[in-house]
Amino acid sequence: MQQVPAEAHQATPYPVPLDNQPGCRSISDDDLCAWYSHLCYRPGEVSLCQLVREEGDWPACFDVDGYAQSCLQLHLILTTPSLLNC
Repeated sequence: MQQVPAEAHQATPYPVPLDNQPGCRSISDDDLCAWYSHLCYRPGEVSLCQLVREEGDWPACFDVDGYAQSCLQLHLILTTPSLLNC
């Protein structure tokens, strides 16, 4: 998994259940996607990447256990402004 910088923080839980949305998947709190600014994060439920493609494919590369290992569209949620685009 890509290293998450110390100034990054996890996504805020999304207020609406996403059970009937296509392309949803379970995202663990230690998954790379949980730190992603485009994630509709529902801990303990299914979550949705806002950049999911029509066919339901996420932009992340997942390992055999279902954890995101990298993402070309990664935009971490940073607590301090940064000039670095992830």
